[in-house]
Amino acid sequence: MHARVLLVDADSGVREWISAALSREGYGVVSAPPGPEVAGRLAKDGPFDVVVTDLSTCEGGGIELLEAVRGASSETEVVVLAEDAAAAAAMQALRLGAADYVRKPLGEHDVGLAVRRCLLTRRLMRENEALRAAIRAFESARSLGSCLETADVLPLALDMLSEALDRDRAVARLVEVDGPIEGVYLRGFGDAEGAELRGRIERDKLFDPHELERPSARGSESLHNGLDRLGLDSGDLLALPLRVDGRLVGGIWLFAGERSFETEEVRRAEIVVRQAELALLNAQRFVQATEKAFVDDVTDLYNSRYLLAAVDREIERADRGRLELSVLFLDLDRFKLVNDRYGHLVGSSVLRELGGVLRECSRTIDTVGRYGGDEFTILLVDTGLEGAQQVAERIRSAVAGRPFGADRGLRLQLTLSVGVATFPFHGRSREQVLDMADKAMYLAKALGRDRVCTADELTISP
Repeated sequence: MHARVLLVDADSGVREWISAALSREGYGVVSAPPGPEVAGRLAKDGPFDVVVTDLSTCEGGGIELLEAVRGASSETEVVVLAEDAAAAAAMQALRLGAADYVRKPLGEHDVGLAVRRCLLTRRLMRENEALRAAIRAFESARSLGSCLETADVLPLALDMLSEALDRDRAVARLVEVDGPIEGVYLRGFGDAEGAELRGRIERDKLFDPHELERPSARGSESLHNGLDRLGLDSGDLLALPLRVDGRLVGGIWLFAGERSFETEEVRRAEIVVRQAELALLNAQRFVQATEKAFVDDVTDLYNSRYLLAAVDREIERADRGRLELSVLFLDLDRFKLVNDRYGHLVGSSVLRELGGVLRECSRTIDTVGRYGGDEFTILLVDTGLEGAQQVAERIRSAVAGRPFGADRGLRLQLTLSVGVATFPFHGRSREQVLDMADKAMYLAKALGRDRVCTADELTISP
């Protein structure tokens, strides 16, 4: 957006001339004469990036105007217009907070240059402050910043807190980071005592992070009662919430032991917690970035890179456990006609919709992915040929009976050709199993499309 300028001057001709010059340079300009109307403009039309004014035309030398500008927004800069004879007043304005002044008589571009200087200075100050903040954040998170596994963050944070506050016992609990992840971490408890405490945490919901809204030097009454029943002398508890992106995701509780927490200790603990929150955020983003590398942008299914690795992994597992593993190769029939007739945006929408159908027809333990183009692959773990045929037929029927493109006002009738191959009967390697499923899919197309064929049928000549 263009910067917004409020122009204040008693001379309507000056206001009109400067407004026109600033408007030509792309600024949004609001003008007003000195007086009560200015405060209304600041409140109603603000905030402004820059206020340009001749303070000599304002009552009281413009001090009230400067105060009004600062009261409306601390981000607004002030440019003062001044005759040579009023240079002293201009310097006083600078001391009171004005950013720049321009001498009269004015050239066509003088005010615009001053406005640009103010905006550039403000931008540089913001960038410098952002850089300083980034450096401070880096320094404070150095110890925890290398943690890219969520499960590593809180144990390390407990060690840091124990050292910083010279306390032995602590509990940390993580309840949510980008999904339902549970984790309880204890420090300073013996094996038997820790096992009993962990069990009570899970059964009785002790150390519930949702009770935490702000750091507390005591902890909730219900928590103390629960610890008393365990025979634990809790004393004071320092309870610290953990937040990621504004969401409460966990908490840390420190046992005071023989001495109460001092204010400086609480502050040091909060610094460590801020580091832990940053580390949790970094770990969350790392997981998201890693997952994104294996997810197809169009369908949100796994991509071929992940599928190939998954086939290798599942074949190894099936071979080790003497289990069966089936692979479905699916291809939309005549999908090119959809792209040619309705365009690739509609085509991509159809592929996303199909991805949803494939997920609905599969189990959560199966792997569904887009192999490429309009070809999809499903890995059916612990599934033999007969079971895989049933899944394939269920998918084929669901696609054939569904009108696609309803969100775009269309009712496209599509069909699938599906090929099925099963490890170890149709191959003992990734390449062999995928090749047999692919050939079975092409056989289904050759036999008329909208059907399921297995690798057992490959001896049939179309």
